Amino acid sequence: IRLCKMETVDFVALLATVLTIALFSSGIETCRKIHVNKSVGSSPHLPFVACSLNCALWLLYGSLKPDATVILVNAVGLILQVLFIVVYHTYTDNKFAVKRDTAIASAIVLAALLYFTKLAGDSDTSLFYLGLLCNVFTILFFASPLSTLAEVIHKQSTESLSFLMSLMSVLSCATWTVYGFMVGDNFIVVPNAAGILLSLAQLSLFAIYKGGKKIVSVDNSVI
Repeated sequence: IRLCKMETVDFVALLATVLTIALFSSGIETCRKIHVNKSVGSSPHLPFVACSLNCALWLLYGSLKPDATVILVNAVGLILQVLFIVVYHTYTDNKFAVKRDTAIASAIVLAALLYFTKLAGDSDTSLFYLGLLCNVFTILFFASPLSTLAEVIHKQSTESLSFLMSLMSVLSCATWTVYGFMVGDNFIVVPNAAGILLSLAQLSLFAIYKGGKKIVSVDNSVI
């Protein structure tokens, strides 16, 4: 029974790793278009910076815990996001904004690294407060598409959303939620449970605004 449980945890960890790295890799297509067009167009840089900050904090959390799955996923994610930022910086006209926001993110990571490894109290307390910090930034990161959702509702069109990415986000967050329960880590469970709800909200818009137009439902209620 113990062996079966360990195999299940390993399978869930592998699935979470594959799905999350696939999500991180979605920026490759954006950077390919930027490189081909020699321009960033209307693509913002903040998602890359925010994701790199998120990955760096979780990488620190995974290292202090330690958790090999969290370390691997976020190490790959951090490398990818840094490469995306480099590509973006190469072709943007507003290089100052990219440098400024990257510097701010780097300062936050360095401050967290110094505090939680050198200045904080015992390891359990450090891990607890670092977990809280990771949760705050992750939930903010998950909530960032809310402006896009508002635009979708206003225009009654889902052309600015990706159905595949929304579906993969649901699956990734669900897998991490299960993994968090299995290893007994609420800091993994909470933000990913929130991510499931947000991703499901995005998916629901594809049903409501099918084909770019709102589907009018028939009211079958008696009253």
